[in-house]
Parts: sequence; structure tokens; C-alpha cells
Amino acid sequence: MNDRTDSSLVGFQATGSYRDSHGSEDITWAIGPYLGPPRRQPSFEIRTAIRGVGFWGYDFDALEADDADAARLAGFHLHGENDLTGCVLAGDLPCFFLIAGQLTSSVIRFELDLRSTEVLRLETRLDDQTIAVEDERFEDGMLKLAAQLPTGTELSTCVTCLYSDYSPGGHGLTGMSCHRASAERYLAVRSKAEYWGVPVTEEVMESHRCERWARRIAGTGYRG
Repeated sequence: MNDRTDSSLVGFQATGSYRDSHGSEDITWAIGPYLGPPRRQPSFEIRTAIRGVGFWGYDFDALEADDADAARLAGFHLHGENDLTGCVLAGDLPCFFLIAGQLTSSVIRFELDLRSTEVLRLETRLDDQTIAVEDERFEDGMLKLAAQLPTGTELSTCVTCLYSDYSPGGHGLTGMSCHRASAERYLAVRSKAEYWGVPVTEEVMESHRCERWARRIAGTGYRG
């Protein structure tokens, strides 16, 4: 049986910035759906252009230069598979909060330091209150942020959804699995072995939200 459904991802652009030892500039993040080898289910991709050089990838800490030679000539630091490093990336990701039961759109600003060590900072502003956290991944960082929200306000995105989870095999800086098309099978999971067999509907960012969002119940699925 094929439990896969169409992607819920809709492409969007987000304002951001880039900074390294050569200077800084405003940039635009283009984040949209991707389905191609080697992905077996819908996922997302990240694109931007900095100093006239295009970068692309599945994660903010694994952005590959479209033209590595041009990137090096422009003063970028690359490592591994021509991945961008030695810089600070920032951007405003759209997200949703439930405030007194009312769904409200907002943004979570991220700042990713890819210089000596990889540090992720997340920040959001609600009315006159600014909430900021620091972590190594979007998973724990966004959950930390959610835990600091004022009474009557909750984060309503994939990271707090009943049907989302993380692979037991590990995961990157951002991105998680949605199981909404296999909800019954997922909610019945009680072990790692059971989780491996649950079909993934799509890979999503923690800040994403679709109409199937439901409040997560403690102890659900593999991540609990």
C-alpha cells in the first residue's frame, strides 16, 4: 500500500543576511519543494545567491556552491563537497503561533554561525516580548523556544505536531519526517523497530505547518 500524499510544501522567499571576514550583505532565501534523486518522498530545498554566486542544498549548514571556482574567487570558504562555511547566515522563517486559540502568523529569526564552531540562535518577538534561545539544531532550539512562550501562546508548527518525528538513524541541522498519511500506524509505534516501517509522507522544516497540524501528545511515536 502506498501511503504517500502530495507535498504540502509551498515555495516561499525569506529575507536574510550573510556575513564573513570580507563583509556582509542582505540576501534572499528561496525555500521550496523538491522531489528528485536520491529522495524517495517530497522534501524541501534551500537556494540563495551571495555575491553573485548561487548556493543550493537540503540544509543551511550544507549549502553547496553552484560554481566552486567562482565561489573561491569571490572569497568564500568551502569544505567537503564545496559546502559553504566560515560565515554567519541569518534569515526570517515564517511560522505560526496559537495565541488564545487563534492561529497567528509570525516569524522565527535564525542565526547560524559556521565559523569555528556551529552555533544556532533562534529568536521570535511576540508583542513587546523577545524570546531567544541557542542550540545546535532546530529540533531542540525550537522546542526550547516553545517552552518559553507566555501562558496562552503555543508554537503551532511541525516540530510540535502529533504526526512528526525524527529518524533513529540521525538527522541534520533542520528537517524532520511527517507521517500524516500514515497517522494510525505512526501513533501505534512503541519502539525503534516499529518506527522504521512507518511510511514517510514528506520531509519538512520544523517551522512548516499544514492543515493537518494537531497538538503533540507526550509519549507519542518514536521520539515520545
